[in-house]
Amino acid sequence: MTLLHRRTFLAGATAGLAALGLGVRGTSRAAPAAQARNLLLVIARGGWDVTYALDPKPDTPGVDAPAGTVQNFGGLPIFVNDDRPGVTSFFDAHASRCALVRGIEVRSIAHLDCSARMLTGTSSETSPDVGAIVAYELGLERPVPYLVLGRTSFTGPHAAIATRAGTTNQLHALIDPNSVIWIAATPPVSWRPDDVEAGFMRAYVEHRAAAVKTAQGYGESGRRLDDFLGAIDRAESLKATGELGSINFNRDLGPQTEVALAALEQGLSRAVQIEFDDFDTHVGNSAQATLHDALFSGLTALVDEMSVRTGPSGASLLDETVIAVISEMGRTPRLNGDDGKDHWPVTSALVIGSGVAGGRVIGATDDGLLARKINHKTGAPDDTGRPIDYASLTAGLLALAGVDPAPHLPNVEPLDALRA
Repeated sequence: MTLLHRRTFLAGATAGLAALGLGVRGTSRAAPAAQARNLLLVIARGGWDVTYALDPKPDTPGVDAPAGTVQNFGGLPIFVNDDRPGVTSFFDAHASRCALVRGIEVRSIAHLDCSARMLTGTSSETSPDVGAIVAYELGLERPVPYLVLGRTSFTGPHAAIATRAGTTNQLHALIDPNSVIWIAATPPVSWRPDDVEAGFMRAYVEHRAAAVKTAQGYGESGRRLDDFLGAIDRAESLKATGELGSINFNRDLGPQTEVALAALEQGLSRAVQIEFDDFDTHVGNSAQATLHDALFSGLTALVDEMSVRTGPSGASLLDETVIAVISEMGRTPRLNGDDGKDHWPVTSALVIGSGVAGGRVIGATDDGLLARKINHKTGAPDDTGRPIDYASLTAGLLALAGVDPAPHLPNVEPLDALRA
């Protein structure tokens, strides 16, 4: 990566303001618990019906299950059918790298509450999610520590290191100002400082920041100013990357994958979030078949590509990254009057990649789709154990990524069965 000229300062300052957000970083950081890994969050937004693939319930009284058969893929029993070939293709190719988690208790049926619980491990929307924590603990030096391409994320006190690129990949506006799409017929003429002017501007900003910290003491204002100056430096590093995916993409996984993998491959980000929707099928639950087919087809392309791309360490991206495929909730066992299914406080998840106990089923549900008690070390059903809850899953993901979960989720038992 080449050094940048001072003329990039204005764009960097703009990025700093965008990245600053409303929060500040915490005052201490936990030591990594294990090998540091990237984290890629894939959000199946809306609440998926786990009986369509991950938690088969054929011929189960009390469960309105779709058509299909149970097929074993390297130890993973998955529900498949001709109307969702993407599911079969994915597990044919990658079951050995997957841990399947069933019976996660979310303890809510509200979308926002469930999303916060599944991603942060807490019931608070102001807590940082697992991606923000991993980025803070392991990726502060990266230009874009936490890259958010979807809508569902919680940055909490780590807002300054998160970049929300949005549905049109606004990172292009920083990397290449000429890529901005202007609504007006004639784009405005932009002014750019020369090297000397940019140097004066940077010196002024640094002087003003130092003066404010001297006058007001370090405290919260000082931390915010340090976040701002750090964001300027990270934005200048980002400018050196050149291309980073296409502009004007939609909610399909394909275009988001292009951006996410470029960010991980080039060492721009430690954590990335992408999103696919909408699984909220209150009417016409059969749409879950199409949604599952598209999601798992996208996951196949994602993992295939990560297997052949080389990451910053020299290993494949898949060997450097933990992939967590999560939906905030499940759907009821029975159909409603509109042939849809409503919200259900138990769900499943899929964890793929580096350090993962592949080909393993962790947890279980009963014939009513309620979570069973398990042994958190082995993942096997155990009447002396307890069900998997959202906090244990989040703590387990942090540990997999190489972050000690204890400072972030005290008194929570991590789901150690995820780890190989």
